Amino acid sequence: MRLLEEMAVPEASRRTPEIICIGGGKGGVGKTCLSVNLAIEIARKGWRVILFDADLSCSNVETVMGIQTRAKLDDFFHQKGAKNLARIVCETQYENLRFVPGTTGLLDVANPRYQQKTALIRELKALDADLVVVDLDAGAHLNTLDFFLMTEANGILVVAPEKTSIDNAFKFLRAALFRKIERFYQSPEVGLLLKRNERLSDFLDTVGRSELFDEEVRKQICGEIVSLVRSVKPRIVVNRVRNAYEAQIAANIFTKLARQELMVEVNNLGYLYFDKCVPEAVNSGTPFIVSHPKLKISACVADIANRLGYV
Repeated sequence: MRLLEEMAVPEASRRTPEIICIGGGKGGVGKTCLSVNLAIEIARKGWRVILFDADLSCSNVETVMGIQTRAKLDDFFHQKGAKNLARIVCETQYENLRFVPGTTGLLDVANPRYQQKTALIRELKALDADLVVVDLDAGAHLNTLDFFLMTEANGILVVAPEKTSIDNAFKFLRAALFRKIERFYQSPEVGLLLKRNERLSDFLDTVGRSELFDEEVRKQICGEIVSLVRSVKPRIVVNRVRNAYEAQIAANIFTKLARQELMVEVNNLGYLYFDKCVPEAVNSGTPFIVSHPKLKISACVADIANRLGYV
């Protein structure tokens, strides 16, 4: 795997890429498989795609894609002076698809400083591509939440139909929403109230009754929070289902939970069938969209790409 040669691209011809962040909270639900196969599917439709491995501790996109790169995301963090992510963008064996590899997982890059993370997000938004697909780490670490919040309407949550997975995805969404509120205010008082409430409605009630602010400020904060919540429009993909009915039930449970507890409206983007070809594809290093293009699970990925507008 060789690094792409840097080419001068006129500023007028550059466009800001769409960014899709794929998360879900719980590990092992299929975030990386969806990220890789979706990126390949969209790239072979003719769109210029960059796949970014944003797992800063245990990256495995290279394994799923069956490639090895000399470059690592560590190289970005270790650059002196101004950061340039384009320097470590790598080619892949797939036309129109390039790749930003993950880190080695060493402590200094697994926990980047805030300025480093800000620079990385800025550089991601400046990449020369039509689409950047971001494969997020498991869990609800601050780094993962901040990546997920890069774009308000382009976060995809992957869940399995089991209750534990749905609960974990909900907790991830709640953590992301509360992180968004916390970052907006940067107020110790608001942060303290966030930690005392699990439901958004309870948080709003607490703010409305809090003696930390006068009445006018309380009304302003409540109005701002409602606006912030309405700007978050996540989508859901249910993975490893036996049929469309099971997928719809899981999506309905999650959607209802998000609406009742967080006042967030979730869009059902689609589902992926359970298929034994998936672990075989991972072990072989050939994504199933390539090795088994005619299976129903591959058709599901194509359907998700179409729903995202990449036809």
